[in-house]
Amino acid sequence: MDPNQPESTSTTKKWLIGCGIGCGAVILIVGVLIVGGVFFVRDLVRGFEESEAIRETLTERYGRVTEFTPAADGAIPRDRINEFLEVRDHMRPALERLEKDIAFLSDEVENRGDPDARRGGVLSKVRAGFGLVPKLAEFLTARNQALLDGGMGLGEYFYIYAIAYYSWLGKDVLDGPPFNLMGDEGGYRYRDRSDEESEEMRRDLMTRRLHRMLSAMLKNQRDAADGAEPAVSEEWREALNAEIEAMDADRYRLAWEDGLPEVITKSLAPFRSRLNDSYRPLLNSLEITLDQN
Repeated sequence: MDPNQPESTSTTKKWLIGCGIGCGAVILIVGVLIVGGVFFVRDLVRGFEESEAIRETLTERYGRVTEFTPAADGAIPRDRINEFLEVRDHMRPALERLEKDIAFLSDEVENRGDPDARRGGVLSKVRAGFGLVPKLAEFLTARNQALLDGGMGLGEYFYIYAIAYYSWLGKDVLDGPPFNLMGDEGGYRYRDRSDEESEEMRRDLMTRRLHRMLSAMLKNQRDAADGAEPAVSEEWREALNAEIEAMDADRYRLAWEDGLPEVITKSLAPFRSRLNDSYRPLLNSLEITLDQN
């Protein structure tokens, strides 16, 4: 790497070539980006700063993600599921804008070996690709603000997301775009999802992240159940202890992956259609990994 070449410019060039853009076009586009880069970075930093500021407020008010404690008796209160769905409704415009660009770039990846199947030109791909990052900031800000306005912490949000979509509706943790947003050096690059090794690595990463988060939450729930007044049912206590033991024995296990207890199923059942409609397969991997600390 040229030591005199700015790191951001080098990353940009690699990303553009990864999109299938020729070197001649890269030189022209990088030149334009250098001129306009100051304004782009300034606005981008502002977007993430806003998201982070709201996140800090959420953490101060509701605790870290792994500190969330589900209801001691196992039920998910109806008003909390409603609030989860309202948060997703408020996020919808930001999600749709992000989804549109990812869908366009996904189509480019799927058809990169077929020139006749490609849509748009160089500038369309560049616009969509560079638009992803500010749209990610917009998504995070919209979600965090909706949570703050609705009185829900990130931990509770992720808990309902994982239990409803993965454990109950059977959505795949690998749902997402057919490319990785982050490369080995922090730059953007594409990777074919048909690569079995790549897919296995992504699944391991996703399941371990979810496992750590949900395992901590279930242990918080067990502590709450031990001191609950009135006492929770023995059937629920046994099921919860058994699930915690199963998760401790398998670091890739998701919560309740063998089937939800009846008390949780009863909570979710009235919302099946709304929950299913609110799920965005193309954005799943981004939704569950971004800003999850």
